[in-house]
Amino acid sequence: MDKLRFVLFTSKTLVLVALALFMACSGAAQSPIFATVYSFQGGSDGASPNGVIFGENGSLYGTTYTGGPNTCGDGGYLCGTVFELTPAKGTAWTKTVLFSFNGVDGALPSENYAGSGGPGSKLVFGSNGALYGTTEGGGSGNNGGTDFELAPPATPGGVWTESVLYSFPGGIDAPHMPFGGVLMGPSGALYGTTFSNHYPQGGVADGGTVYELTASPSPGGSWTEKTLVSLSSAFGMNPLAGVIAMGGSLYGTTYFSADGSGCGSAYELSPPAIAGDAWTGTAVWNFVGPPSDGCGSAAPLTVGPGGVLYGTTYYGGSGAVCYLGGCGTVFQLTPPTTKGGAWAETVIYSFTGVNGDGAYPGAGVILGKNGEIYGTTQYGGSATSGSPCSFFGTTGCGTMFALTPPETLGGAWAETILYSFTGENGVGSIPGPLTMNQDGVLFGPTWTGGTAGKGTIFALEP
Repeated sequence: MDKLRFVLFTSKTLVLVALALFMACSGAAQSPIFATVYSFQGGSDGASPNGVIFGENGSLYGTTYTGGPNTCGDGGYLCGTVFELTPAKGTAWTKTVLFSFNGVDGALPSENYAGSGGPGSKLVFGSNGALYGTTEGGGSGNNGGTDFELAPPATPGGVWTESVLYSFPGGIDAPHMPFGGVLMGPSGALYGTTFSNHYPQGGVADGGTVYELTASPSPGGSWTEKTLVSLSSAFGMNPLAGVIAMGGSLYGTTYFSADGSGCGSAYELSPPAIAGDAWTGTAVWNFVGPPSDGCGSAAPLTVGPGGVLYGTTYYGGSGAVCYLGGCGTVFQLTPPTTKGGAWAETVIYSFTGVNGDGAYPGAGVILGKNGEIYGTTQYGGSATSGSPCSFFGTTGCGTMFALTPPETLGGAWAETILYSFTGENGVGSIPGPLTMNQDGVLFGPTWTGGTAGKGTIFALEP
């Protein structure tokens, strides 16, 4: 019964539980079970949620890109929130706003800026139980964004405490817009990326950075930011995603190539052999675009068995209906068999945007227990008749998909559409990154839709 606990949100979904149990006992094939966990209402409640993570207490934690009681910027937009969703048997999940940004302490927790925007990066937990993340704006600099810590209360029910660990300087010649969230290193250092880094030299492209943030050895002291690399022709340009760690190196993706117009790259960044020396890196793959390859990765990579990396590109591939040039791909990068050799890329699926298929995957993928790959597309799907969603040649409010590996080496992966979002009747639209619990149930955000059109958190058991 624990495996299906997530659908016990309303009396309506109790019927789905009974149906699922009947089908399991009768041996009938089971269809995915979908439920909306929470619909954001805007205002102080928050709006447009990003990805969510699980805490040790079974609650979900995440951010909303906008909403909250505080306004920021000349346009008077709402600054965003951090929230907790607590499960309760037989009733709706309980939502609590843990913190509301006010601009000085950050604004607009990071979104996925690909295409027309969409749900972005997840928070991470530290060993101290605190939450860490990024905002793309606000801070004490020139609205350059922040890295922040949200520390839990000393006693249950108390107030969470936010600290700005670093304010990016922004402006013409400084890093800003840390869209991709942070990676917690084994020593407690934080690693992340900035989308922009305006160089002072005339005519040099705006490339972004990979940075490290380390805590002061003194309690309560300032954190120190160090730019590990300014992204350039060697790596690609403008990362929308953060970095992951594998084998002591950092790996990430860039949305553009060095000239700002190409298809971007996947890169590796390795620490120096001698402390204090420069980090070294290279592009392990440069995307070439349609029809044979993807273009414009907006998502973090995922590590699979054997050090194989999996990811998505927002467009590119063989799909023909998408105006940006292909409807996006899922790819794998296989490491070289000998040190210094070349990585090999395989496009394992190209989205078509027609006949119920998705288009424009803005989030990364997660791996199932049996080698399946799960992910979302922001657009496309079967719910296209009168759909409120359309984007560069496609209609439909997005999909949740599964890719099953081939039975024989070199065979084709098989795609299954687990759910098509409608953006109507309380269902969300424009889904984002997934999170899986220990029972294989998938949770994620939608950028819009829901009962108030302000986004949702959903759950699905494949």
